[in-house]
Amino acid sequence: MILPFISDDQGLPLMIGVLKEKNLFRDGGNTQSLITGTCDEEDPDYLATAKRELLEESGYDVSDNNKWYFLGTVSGNKFVDKEYPAFAVDVTGIEKGKAEGDGSKQESEAIFHFIPANDVVKAKDIFIPGLFLKLFKFVVGMDLYNREDSVFGAESGFKDVEL
Repeated sequence: MILPFISDDQGLPLMIGVLKEKNLFRDGGNTQSLITGTCDEEDPDYLATAKRELLEESGYDVSDNNKWYFLGTVSGNKFVDKEYPAFAVDVTGIEKGKAEGDGSKQESEAIFHFIPANDVVKAKDIFIPGLFLKLFKFVVGMDLYNREDSVFGAESGFKDVEL
C-alpha cells in the first residue's frame, strides 16, 4: 500500500493521494482507496514495487529513496494471514506525469487525486486513516502514545485494558 502526500513547509501532510475507482458494491458505484499492487518478476524488492505502482497509478515518478518511508506491514483483519508492506512517499514539488496503468480496465478508469488531510477521517477505506496515523509516527516523528502530555503516556499510569 502506498500513501502519497504533499507536505507543508514544516513537513506536515496537507494532502493525501487516493484513487477513485469504480466499485459496484459501494454506494454511488465508486470507492476511494490507496494505491496497491503486486510484485512483478522484475521487481527486486517491495520498494521497487511501490515505486512502479506509484508511477503506474498516479503518474508520480519518485526515484529518490529519501522521499520514501516504510511504515511497516498491515493486514486487513485477524482472518487474513498475509501482511502487506506499507509505504508513504512525499511528492511535494514533484511534477506529476501521466499515469500509465498496468493495462487493466480498472486502472485505466481509476482517477488519482488528493484529498485534504482533514478529510482523512471521513474515508471509508480504513487503511487511509490507519496509514495516515503511521505517517505521523514514522515520518513526522510524533509518537502519540509516548508524548509527555498524552493521557496514555507512561506517566499517566495507563495500563493495557482487555476488552
